[in-house]
Amino acid sequence: MNHAQFKLTIAATTLAFAVSACSDADAEPDSQPESTPTETSPSVTPPPGSEPWDMSGLLGALAPGSYRMGVWGTADGAPHSHVQVDVPEGYYSNGGYVVDAGNNTFEPDQFGEVAVWQVEHIVPDPCNSVTFADIGPGVRALARALTRQPGQETTNPQPVTLDGHEGLYLEVTSTLPDLSGCAYSSHMLWHTGDAGDRAYGQERPGVTFHLWILDVDGTRLAIAVDNHPDQTDAQHQELIDIAETIRFEP
Repeated sequence: MNHAQFKLTIAATTLAFAVSACSDADAEPDSQPESTPTETSPSVTPPPGSEPWDMSGLLGALAPGSYRMGVWGTADGAPHSHVQVDVPEGYYSNGGYVVDAGNNTFEPDQFGEVAVWQVEHIVPDPCNSVTFADIGPGVRALARALTRQPGQETTNPQPVTLDGHEGLYLEVTSTLPDLSGCAYSSHMLWHTGDAGDRAYGQERPGVTFHLWILDVDGTRLAIAVDNHPDQTDAQHQELIDIAETIRFEP
C-alpha cells in the first residue's frame, strides 16, 4: 500500500486524538467536559523507589524529576515503548504519554506538550485528517512527507543527534487562520497506524510543531513538541529543553 490513500470508516467518536482532542485515558472527542480554570494542582506524588518514576496513570501536576513516559503507537513491552524524560516544576500529565504545560487544566485546553510517536501514516492534507497514506520506512521518508503537506510552513530538515541516535529536525507551523472547516476542526500531521490508530495534531491555528525524527536502533520515532502562539518565549524554549533530555531505553 505504498502511498495509497485510505478513507477512515470509523466514526469521529472512535478516532481518539492523542493530543488536543482527547486525554491519554482514551476519552472520546465528543465526551470532553468543558474546561474551566482551576486552582493550582498539588504535585502528583510518584510511587516509592528511585527515579525514573513511571508516569503511567498519573493525572495532575508532576513533581520535578525523571520519568518513564509511554510512546504513542507502540505496544507496552515492545522495543522502545517507553522513553525517559526530565521534567522541571510546573508541568503535568494526563495519563502518562505527554508532558503538558497545561496551565492547571487538562485537555482540550492545551498550552504546549512533549510526546514521542511511532509514525506509520501521513495526512496528505492536514485539514482533512480522515484521509491518510502510508509513508514507507526511514527518517527521510517522514521528513519529506511533512514538507509536502499544504496549509503549513516547514523548515528544511537538518541533521540532528539526540541521545546518540541520528535523524532530522524540522519545524512545522500551521498557516491556516481558521480550522473550523477542517475535519474535527483540527490541523493533523500523522496517524500511528497501529490498532489504536492515534492521530497527532492540534485544534488551534498558528501552532508550531518542533519535530525530531530519529532512527532508534532501526525503529523510526518522532519526538514532537507543540508550541502555541500565546505561550511565552521562555515556555517555548523550556518545552524544547525538556524534549532534548529524552533518553531511549535499550
